[in-house]
Parts: sequence; C-alpha cells; structure tokens
Amino acid sequence: MKPSATTPAALVIFGATGDLAQHMLLPALYHLESEGLLPEKFAIVGIFRREPDVTEIIQEAEIQLLRSHSEVDLDVLAKLKARIHTVKMDSTNPDHFKLLAAKLRELDKIAEVKLNHLFYLAIPPSIFKSVIGNLASAGLNGSKNDDRESRILVEKPFGDDYDSAKDLIAFMSEHFEEKQIFRIDHYLAKETAQNILTFRFNNPLIEGMWSRQFIDHIQITAIEKIGIMGRAAFYENIGALRDFVQSHLMQLMALVMMEYPEDLTSEAIHREKLLLLESIEQIAPKHVEDIAVRGQYEGYTDEVEKPDSTVETFAALKLEVANSRWGGVPVLLRTGKSTATKATEIVVAFKDRTRRSISDNLLIIRIQPNEGISLKLLAKKPGFTAEVQPVQMEFCYSGTFDGHQPDAYQRVFMDAMRGDQSLFATSAEVMASWKLLQPVLDAWKLSDVPPEVYKEGSWGPSGSEQLAQNFGTNWVNDSQHVCPKHPAPEQ
Repeated sequence: MKPSATTPAALVIFGATGDLAQHMLLPALYHLESEGLLPEKFAIVGIFRREPDVTEIIQEAEIQLLRSHSEVDLDVLAKLKARIHTVKMDSTNPDHFKLLAAKLRELDKIAEVKLNHLFYLAIPPSIFKSVIGNLASAGLNGSKNDDRESRILVEKPFGDDYDSAKDLIAFMSEHFEEKQIFRIDHYLAKETAQNILTFRFNNPLIEGMWSRQFIDHIQITAIEKIGIMGRAAFYENIGALRDFVQSHLMQLMALVMMEYPEDLTSEAIHREKLLLLESIEQIAPKHVEDIAVRGQYEGYTDEVEKPDSTVETFAALKLEVANSRWGGVPVLLRTGKSTATKATEIVVAFKDRTRRSISDNLLIIRIQPNEGISLKLLAKKPGFTAEVQPVQMEFCYSGTFDGHQPDAYQRVFMDAMRGDQSLFATSAEVMASWKLLQPVLDAWKLSDVPPEVYKEGSWGPSGSEQLAQNFGTNWVNDSQHVCPKHPAPEQ
C-alpha cells in the first residue's frame, strides 16, 4: 500500500538558496501548509554552503508569493518557518554527510517516529553523482531493514545526450532503486497536463475521434517571451532541444498519443507511454535537415559573449508514430525563447472532408497560461445564405473551478510523499527520448550551417514555418484567445 500524504517525512533540499528553491519550492510548500496538506510531523532541511539565515529565506519566499498575486498569511508563513532546519555543509564532501545524517536522527527523536526521507536535488547536474554517491555512502539511500521510505527527486536535465543519460541512470541504479527515483518534469504536474488522460478517456466523443481516421496532424508548442535571463553558462551547455523537446514536449506527446492503459496505476501509464515513445519513427541522420529546424534569437551571441555560438534558442521538429492508430499523422513540436508570446499548448487539427482551411476544426489544450480546453468548430451564420464562420466552445480553469489551483510543484511534493510516480519520467522513457533525438544532436554538432537568426518577439525562424508547410499545414499562432475572459496572473 502506498503511503498517504500524511506520512511523517523530512524533506531535504540540496540547493536551498538557489532560484528554484526560492521561487518555486518554498512557495509551493507554503500553499500546502496553508491548505493543511503537509503531514503534522514534517520537517524541511535546507542544505547551505554558507551560514544559513532562515528569516532571509522566508522573506524571499514571501516576496515570490506576492509577485504571483498570492495573499500571504503571516501565521502560515510562521508555521512554515518553524518546520525549517538547516545544515551547513559541502554537498561534494563525503564527510559532511555525517552532519546531515545526525540532523535527520535528531528530527526522528523530535518527531518520536522514523521520518520518511525525501532528497530534492535542486542543484546543477554536474554534482548529481557526487550527492547521490555521498547519500548512499552515508546510509541515507534506504535499506530493506529500514522501516522508512527514502526517495530522491531529481530535476532535469537527465544527462545531456544518450550516452551521458545512460551513464547517469546506471550510476543512480547502483545507489537507489527505480521505485525510489522521481525524475521531475513539472509540466506533467500542471493541472491541464494531468487532465489530458481524463479528457481523452472519459469522453467517448473525443476518444472515438482520436486516431488517424479523423485527425490530420498534431502541434505541441512551448514558447516563452523571455530570453535566457542571465543563465548563459547553463544555456550554452544545453540549448532548446535538450531543455524542452527531450523532456517536456516528448512527455506531452506521449500523454496525448498513448493507448488506453489497462488501469490508471503508475505502472500501467508508464508502460503505455513507453510503448508510444518506442513507436516513434527513428530519425535517419541524412533526413535531419528535412524534419528539424534550429534558430537563435537576435542578440543571443552578445548576451553569452560568444560571437561564434551555435547553441539553438529555438527548435522545431516533425515526428511520426508508426502504429495502426497514428501512422501518417505528422506531429509538429516547437519550443523557443524570446518569441511573440508565452504559451504551452497542444493543438489537434481534425481532417476537413469539405477541403476548407485545415484550421477551421481545432481542439486546443492550453497548458499555460489561461489554462483551458477550446474546441473550434464551424457554424452557419444567421441569415439567408449558407455562409459559415468559426465558433468556439471552451472551458477555462479559472472560470470553472473555484478556489486555488495547485501549481506543479505542489503536485510534485504531494505525489512524492505518497510514492506515486505516475507524473514522473522513468529511466526507460528518458532513454527512449534521447535515443530518438541523438541523430539530431549529432547532425547539428557536425553541421557547418549555423542556426537561423530570428527577431526577438517573433514566432521564431522562417524555417519553422516552412517545416510546417512542407507537411501541409501552418503553425497555429492565434490561439491566445483561449480563455481571454479568465486570464491567469502574470508570473
């Protein structure tokens, strides 16, 4: 039986002073505290390299909550602060993990129960191995004789290519079992992404049309108005394909196109997702230029102070699933920075037997912002002619559901406490994605053609539009009207 969300636990955050912890993790913990969803016996252990200041940490969390238009209850903030404990240590020094082990034993005594351990790696990938190995050496990775659960939560990227991902997975498996490893893809924890399976499988009208017989193509987009925001060192080592396509977009594609699982257990969902990912047609190196486009926004090289940088800030890709349900249906993926808008959405374009514009019949699942689902149809205009015009049927999260909508990291914490891995990527899924994209990475590395430069505030390089046109369509760039009456607050 999986533990409930009320199981006593200690959450250890490596990188407690980093942007992720300050901007996302602590605000998410605040909301869980305010809603009474944290276990009564629950401690937060922040790992610090310098002398820790809990008051400063709480103040920064309060600032982030106010920026996201959240009302801050000072009593709740005080309760959260009381849960925070600190350890000053060097995460790369094996001897320092004795300090962490001692702190966790102390918290057990205070709670008068053995606390489950959740280790959150909000740290650069370059020190993943060091921390994982040191946790194991200190006996903090759990054992068959220990009547507590030990789990490790890892932020992407999971490697930077096929070989490094394989190496990292093998290393982690030496120290933690697969059931203990929670590879975080926070896009899958967003409410609209969670609703994809419910929307598909609980609505016969939708599921009955969910195949190549009725669907012309699928578009999955994740674009941002912001640039790299000062993260030059990080972005120069990753780029758009690794940052978003390998993780977020491939996972969303799997949810949209997987077969109906025999049940909604974590194991069954992952089994079908993996089968889908393994059914995607492999990319031949000689065909990379026909199905993949990379771009770089104007001024990027100045920003990173590398005039000859060929790192892509925009990537577009055409894939196809070779199975009986989806064969022949193009899937277009794109992601980019410094574009015209911020949007993460899935567009399903239905076949038009009347040969009108393909964009007349669309299902749009908006992941963010203004979360909702919109169905674009044709209706006859009032009057004495047969003229038609597009109409829209939609539901919006903010207008339909009352109260606070949990953010992605609240769901991450709740599922990790429960031990539910449904929304976390398995090692097999990670490897399947890297295997598929490795030919693209290799081709771009060897190519003497630099990324196409595009203007900031545009829809990306012209090659992206040409890619869509080569497969008989255009990108849907006008769906910002989804749920316009219920806009989400700017983040």
